[in-house]
Amino acid sequence: MLFANLLFFSPILNTTTDYNNIYDDHKYIKIQNVVNKYNDHTINKIGIIDFRFILKRSNAMKILGKKFLSLENKINQKIKQKQNYLKIKEEDIKKNKKNLSDIEYKNKIKLFKEEVFQIQKKHKQERSLLNKSFQKIQKDIKDILAKIIKDVSIRKNINIVLLKENVFLFNNKNIDFTNEVLELFNNKTKSMKIIITSPN
Repeated sequence: MLFANLLFFSPILNTTTDYNNIYDDHKYIKIQNVVNKYNDHTINKIGIIDFRFILKRSNAMKILGKKFLSLENKINQKIKQKQNYLKIKEEDIKKNKKNLSDIEYKNKIKLFKEEVFQIQKKHKQERSLLNKSFQKIQKDIKDILAKIIKDVSIRKNINIVLLKENVFLFNNKNIDFTNEVLELFNNKTKSMKIIITSPN
């Protein structure tokens, strides 16, 4: 999965502390030591990131969206032209029906249906190619973003990164490092070439 809802960058939860007989007198003092350990700010430092906001506001995704819409419009224009062509051709076949034998008319209808099928098939392939290309670039962009988030979190000694959409409340706004990552992400992707495979 590209970016889990909860990222752990240190083995905080993988404690090997022995809790057997923890209430024994000679071990009781260890309880408070464990609590203090996991309340340590440097160990439990948490960061908040708004992954969706960054993608939505990023220059890379804006450029990608515009390119996708442009190519999608071209495909739609092509199919409209083909639809008009097929409509005219169908009307011509019907008009000339009286000048054709039953066999000739059936053959023309059969060929027409085959042509319609081929045009629909090509249109479907073009859309599929465009969508797959778009999804591939989206994944590459998200991978870059995830890498930047991880690098920043390590630099800031953040051990747990939470997606903002999954956080009900946080009172310390300083733990949200979304804007910092957005700026880094824009700088990282400003020279990135976004090439969508254009159908013929």
